[in-house]
Amino acid sequence: MAQITRVHGDVLSGVNQNATVGELVTFGGSKAKCFKILVKDSANVAVDISNEAQSGEAVETIIFEILKISSLLFLQIENDSSGQISIMIEHDGGGWDHSTLQSTLSGLGTTCGINNIDVSGTTVEDIGFKLA
Repeated sequence: MAQITRVHGDVLSGVNQNATVGELVTFGGSKAKCFKILVKDSANVAVDISNEAQSGEAVETIIFEILKISSLLFLQIENDSSGQISIMIEHDGGGWDHSTLQSTLSGLGTTCGINNIDVSGTTVEDIGFKLA
């Protein structure tokens, strides 16, 4: 079998501009960002949001806030008391970074959603993305 020696570029060069090993590489669309959101109250205690995902409740309020400037690609709400929401958003974060997202979500205060959930201690971490 014939082999062509590559003179320029690397495995990532035709896939996604500005991609480097260790970053999320996409094969279509824009680069995405992944965040871990830990919903916490003013005492820095995790809030069980597993029953807060209905219309008008805290999770919907949080998601709508994110959607104001970005599109969600993936969303996972943990079915436990950890208060964790994991998201992947497009357009290299769409303007969100962990500090602006944390400030915005914690700014929803002590009356988030129709059940007035305290989310004022919410934290956000830019976790990247790992498969398996």
